[in-house]
Amino acid sequence: MSLVKKLFNFPQSLVFKRGFTLIELLVVIAIIAILAGLILPVLAKTKQKGKSTICLNDLKQVGLAMQMFADDNDDMIPRGTARNSPRWWFEFMPYLSEGGPEKDDRNIEIFMCPSYPIPKNIPNKRQVVTYVVNAFGFGPTSTCSGEIRASEDIGLSKISAFKSSSDSAYLLDSEDGVDTGLNRPIIISFQDMRTDLNSVWFPSHLPYGPKGKRLSNHRRIAANRHNDGSNLLFIDGHAGFRKAKLIDIDLFREKKL
Repeated sequence: MSLVKKLFNFPQSLVFKRGFTLIELLVVIAIIAILAGLILPVLAKTKQKGKSTICLNDLKQVGLAMQMFADDNDDMIPRGTARNSPRWWFEFMPYLSEGGPEKDDRNIEIFMCPSYPIPKNIPNKRQVVTYVVNAFGFGPTSTCSGEIRASEDIGLSKISAFKSSSDSAYLLDSEDGVDTGLNRPIIISFQDMRTDLNSVWFPSHLPYGPKGKRLSNHRRIAANRHNDGSNLLFIDGHAGFRKAKLIDIDLFREKKL
């Protein structure tokens, strides 16, 4: 017998020839399940964070369009409630890379938050808009406990009318669709009366009222879209995030209390 065979020809008793036992297999499966339970939530959170970032970037682009529109229109911006007039997204389309007067007004992705649960079967020739606009100049008598409005319909407003434009909301994430169905932000045309559903008119359209009371009947602003809050485009053109419970009526007033 050669030296190699002598060195590596182990006795049969020293050779282990068996697979995993059932207990060992169950232990391995349990470890994999634990690791998956730890990793998957992190991946999901990272994915949602990425979608939130896209949403913010889209709002920033809309903010630039808003500022260019204001430059061309004597510091005026559309607020969305003037009857039979084009809505804010239509006014801004010529200033957006996805827009323009000859652009098909359907499937403009910049108007759709990637985190919004958009219905799979969108009716033909309709556009999804997942943001709501600050459409009323809430006065000092407006409160979150009632429907009092100290203003009239607003078509265009001057940016300079806002006492604190950097802390005044213009656009916010639309509600989650739990109470009124996912078809709320689907519109037929830019002058469709259903577009009023994409406006914040009443104090009850806010996600929370005084003392953290949940306002679920008529809310228009998402309370849980991005980590228990909403992305906002402010009147001065910058975009940011705010917790839903911190979105109060003063955020919509031209003159702060």
